Amino acid sequence: MKKFLKVFFINLMIFALCIEFFSFILVKMSILPNGLPPNLILTAHEKFSYWHPINSKLKIATKCWSSEVEFNNIGIKSDKDIITKKFKKRIAIMGDSMTENGQLSNNNDFTKYLQNLFPKYEVINFSVSSVGLADQIKIYKNLVNQYNVDYVFLYLSHNDFSDNHISEFRGNREAYDIINGKVVNVNADKTEFFKYYNSNWNKFKREKLIYIKKNLHTFKLYYHLKWYLISLKYKDSKDKNLKLKKSKNKNNYFDQKEKIFSYLVEKANLEIFSKVPTLIFMNSHNFDFTNKNVVIEEMKKNLVNYNVFDPQQEFIKYLTANNQLKKPYLGYSCDAHYSELGIKLLSKYTLEKFLELKKNNVIE
Repeated sequence: MKKFLKVFFINLMIFALCIEFFSFILVKMSILPNGLPPNLILTAHEKFSYWHPINSKLKIATKCWSSEVEFNNIGIKSDKDIITKKFKKRIAIMGDSMTENGQLSNNNDFTKYLQNLFPKYEVINFSVSSVGLADQIKIYKNLVNQYNVDYVFLYLSHNDFSDNHISEFRGNREAYDIINGKVVNVNADKTEFFKYYNSNWNKFKREKLIYIKKNLHTFKLYYHLKWYLISLKYKDSKDKNLKLKKSKNKNNYFDQKEKIFSYLVEKANLEIFSKVPTLIFMNSHNFDFTNKNVVIEEMKKNLVNYNVFDPQQEFIKYLTANNQLKKPYLGYSCDAHYSELGIKLLSKYTLEKFLELKKNNVIE
C-alpha cells in the first residue's frame, strides 16, 4: 500500500509539473493570457455588494488585452491613497466595469484622463464591476458620501436596466422582484450569504491562495478555460436576450425590469441626485453602433428629468470622420469595454457637458 501511494504521488507530481510547464509555454507563446481573468479581482462586501481588495496589485488579462492594476487604501483603482480631508473640490466617478476600466493600467486609465482634463478638481473613481444602479446607491451612501464630494458623474450601461432584477441575480448583488404589483428587495438580508462567504475555507481561498493564483501558470490555464466556457454560455444567453429585448418580449421580464429601474431612479434621486449635482452619462454600447439600443432608449426615458447625456452620436461622428465606424468600435476585438481611444473620447465628452452645464448655470 505504501509503495502504491508513493508511486501515485510521484506520478501526480510529474503530471502537475507537466501541466505547469505546458501552461508556461502557452503563456510564453501568448496563447494563454498572462494574468488572471477580470472577475477574480472582486470580493463581496457587506455594505455594497462587490468591491476591490484594499492595498493590492494584480495583473489581469483576457485574450485581447492585459493590464497591471493597483487598488488603494479604500479599495478603488488608484495608485494614490484617499483621505477624508479635501484640498480642492471633488468629483466622484461612479459606474460599473466600463468606467472601472480594468482593461487599462492605472497610468493611462479613465481616472488619469479625467484628472488631466479637470486639474482644479480631485477626481475619485468609485466604479466597480458587476454592479447595478441599486448597488451604486449603496456605494454612495456607505462610501462616497464620506468624502464630501462636490459633483457626481454617474455612468450607466445598458445592463444597468436589468442588473438588479431577480432574473440577473448574482452572488451579493442587490436583487429586486415585482410581488403583488410592488417593487421588493428580495435579498436585503444577506446573513446566510456572508456566513458562507466568511467561512474559514473561503477566507483561506481568498487570502492565502492568492499568491498561488497570481503566480502558478496552471491556475491561469484553469481560470481562463473556466472563463471561456462561461463566456460561451453567456454569449448564447445574451444572443437570445438581445432578440427578446428588441421585441420587448414579456417573457424576458422587460416590463418588470423597466418598473424596477424606474423605482431605482427615484431612489437614486432621493439619495444622490437631490443632494449633490449629478451628471448622468450613458455608456457606449460597443456591440452595435448602427442601430439604436432599445434598452438605452428606455433608460433615457426614465432619466429625462435629470442631467442625462448620451455620447453615442458624438462617437459615431468621430469614427465616421476617421473611417473607423466598424467593429470593435471603441472596444476590443474580444471585449466591448472601452479601449484607450474610447476612454479619451468619453473623457473629452464629459468635460464638454460639465462646462456646458456650468455656463448655463445649471450647476455651480
